[in-house]
Amino acid sequence: MFLTCKQVLPHMERQGKGAIVNIASVSGIRWLGVPYISYAATKAAVIQFTRVIALQYARSGIRANSILPGMMNTPMVHAAEVIAAYGGSAEEMVRRRDAQCPMGRMGDAWDVANAAVFLASDEAKYITGIKLASAAGSRSTASEDAATTNPSTLRAALFLRGPRRF
Repeated sequence: MFLTCKQVLPHMERQGKGAIVNIASVSGIRWLGVPYISYAATKAAVIQFTRVIALQYARSGIRANSILPGMMNTPMVHAAEVIAAYGGSAEEMVRRRDAQCPMGRMGDAWDVANAAVFLASDEAKYITGIKLASAAGSRSTASEDAATTNPSTLRAALFLRGPRRF
C-alpha cells in the first residue's frame, strides 16, 4: 500500500486530481474478540496512513479514504482454523458470525467493492479522509469512530455538531 501510494501520488499531483481507496478493517478501531494484535495494529496503521495522505494532498485535488469491512463471508473465514475456532462446523461458524451483525448477516465482497466504487467516483468528490465501515451497523465504542461507522450516522453527527470555526 505504501509503495503503491508512493508511486501514484506524483502522477495524481501532476494531473491535479486523484482518488485513493485503501482497505483496512473495523478491527483497526475496535476489539473484535479475536487475539490478533498484529492484524489490528496494521489495520489501524492503514487508517492513519490514509488519513494523513488525505490531509497532506487535499489541496492537490487528491482524495484518500479507508473502507473498514466488518464481518464478511469470504473464503478466508471458511479456512479450517477459523472453522475450528467455532467448534469445527462451518454452518455453526456462519450462524454465529451472522448473529454478531446488527443486520443479521455477514456482508460479502460486493459490499466492500460497491463502497470502493462510490469512494473512487466523482459522486464522492468532496469526501476525503474518512473511515467508511462496511459493517452492517456495527460500531466501535469510541465516539469519534461511532460517528464514522456509516454515512447516516456521519451526517447526523455533522448536523448535530453544527458549523465549526477554524
